[in-house]
Amino acid sequence: MTEKITGGLTSYGHMAGILMSDSTIPRIPGDPGHAETFPFPVIYEVLEKFPFQDLVDISKAHIDILITCAKALENRGVRLVAADCGLFGPFQEDLKKHLQVPFIGSAVDLVPLLQRHLPRGRKVGILTGDTRIFKPAHLTASGVAPGSVVITGMENSEEFNRVVIQRSRTLNPDKMRQGVLEAADAFIGQEVEAVVLECTNLISFRSNLQERLRKPVYDLVTLIEFYISGFMNRVFASRFVF
Repeated sequence: MTEKITGGLTSYGHMAGILMSDSTIPRIPGDPGHAETFPFPVIYEVLEKFPFQDLVDISKAHIDILITCAKALENRGVRLVAADCGLFGPFQEDLKKHLQVPFIGSAVDLVPLLQRHLPRGRKVGILTGDTRIFKPAHLTASGVAPGSVVITGMENSEEFNRVVIQRSRTLNPDKMRQGVLEAADAFIGQEVEAVVLECTNLISFRSNLQERLRKPVYDLVTLIEFYISGFMNRVFASRFVF
């Protein structure tokens, strides 16, 4: 019997929906804002008129914008909705109340899992965009005790500040890469066994960090791909002939 296909949408096959900040900074592969980052189809929704300061202050004054945009992605048939910045963690519980699909607000959610598996005495390092705006409440929203991790930031990187903070439309990847590596050097000698990138603008340089630190590095893309992998139909070949 031929299976009947049910419609109701204008397009199909989108696995993940990404909420994007309302900016036009350059985004290169590795950044969730670049569609070639993912090995499966994604779609985007721009958070127009949502102030970045709300993420810093953890203000719910404009949460209606988040809910509306997340629902728009859900209504287009995605399997999950994710935000493009790790500072969305404190909004996760609010979004979950309004969605029928999972919402991923921060790669920091990976930290408790990693802490559970690491050897005794070893720590997770978090690389954030700016330690001055990444607050203890951003950690606790993901179930992380503030004193249990090593945190360093990109505030001393001229290229990061020019592009991400000041929102320049040009990017020098080599300078950004160097800034990321210099910031990550703070983890050396601190018993850091794994690193989580809170800031999604740094994910493009994951492999450079892995080479520099000789440690595993995880991020929002890791978390999105982990969840979507559960929908992928992988058939394992048997080594035995019967």
